[in-house]
Amino acid sequence: MIWQLRTYTIKPGEMDGFLDLWRNWVVPARERLGFEIRGGWFDEQDGTFIWLVGHAAPDGWEAIERHYYEEGGRENFPRDPKDFLAQIETRLLSEA
Repeated sequence: MIWQLRTYTIKPGEMDGFLDLWRNWVVPARERLGFEIRGGWFDEQDGTFIWLVGHAAPDGWEAIERHYYEEGGRENFPRDPKDFLAQIETRLLSEA
């Protein structure tokens, strides 16, 4: 299993809208493609949102991410998640 730690800085005033989109659209879309979401956590004071997403990714993380962006149904989302984000940081992790 490959894991990706995703850290976002949410634009001021957009946390509620982002959380709604993440819970109701992003998570289900990823789960339909075999991703496992370990959880999401946020700090409303500084606008930080962190989540951990994993996949067996037999062809590597880049391939499964490309599959998600091409086949994950994002075109049906009411908004693009990036609309809410001021900054994105990602880090691939391996289990210890």
